[in-house]
Amino acid sequence: MFKCYTKRGTWYIHTEKATAQVPKTFLDATLLQTPSQAKEGRVYGYPKPFSCLKLVTLAPELEGSVELISTLTNDHDIQVSLGHSAADFDTGIAAMRAGARSLTHVFNAMSPLHHRNPGLGGLIASPDAPYFSLIADGVHLHPTIVTMAFRSNPTRCILITDALEMAGMPDGVYPGHAQIPHPQRKQGNKVVIDNTDTLIGSCVSMEDCVRNLKQWAGCSVPEAVRCATENIVDLMKLKDRGILETGRRADFAVLDETGKVIQTWIKGEKVYERGSAEC
Repeated sequence: MFKCYTKRGTWYIHTEKATAQVPKTFLDATLLQTPSQAKEGRVYGYPKPFSCLKLVTLAPELEGSVELISTLTNDHDIQVSLGHSAADFDTGIAAMRAGARSLTHVFNAMSPLHHRNPGLGGLIASPDAPYFSLIADGVHLHPTIVTMAFRSNPTRCILITDALEMAGMPDGVYPGHAQIPHPQRKQGNKVVIDNTDTLIGSCVSMEDCVRNLKQWAGCSVPEAVRCATENIVDLMKLKDRGILETGRRADFAVLDETGKVIQTWIKGEKVYERGSAEC
């Protein structure tokens, strides 16, 4: 049973940054609207956002976004992340002042980092930097960009996989569905619309993201692991898990010196051990 979820698209994102995961037929006034056109109750639950909704991604340049960010964060204790956006740096600063605290898959589906117009990506080096998630698969971001982002603020960096349903499956072409109505070609960790270069998502594992960050940035295993644990806990203000300390849930993984998972424990019970078929 899902106890919480994150919400992005098809509402409150910029049409130019909707990505392949939003069909062109959705790009109209019915499903892509500004916060001033469709109030949060209609999108996230009425009369108040669903209690299980914990994180929202939106484009801060849309009309009414600043007010919506303030409402979600102050009235409903929902975290707001900025993404799928063409916003400039100053618009991002205004959104952070309104309560936004993170960037969704930084540098992907947002205006590119430019030396005179840094866009949302430039916020990671600001004095009061937001948390930022990044996809360390070697496809969405070049290893040098991953390294630059991590080194800019290791305590704000969050690893994500952006993994699709083909993760763990053999390479090949897979059927589309309502969200992605195109054949999908999986090539290693890369998934594109078949016969195009349009990137849909990834099939990388979190273990590989941690190992990639360690290798590319030259950091230690604990420093890389922090980006998959403590930094997320800090962003989401979780008090019951995510850190090894008395009173929290005993959910943890045991890694070797290279970052490979040896064991996985959930609620104090071992559910996986490398090389064992019993767990």
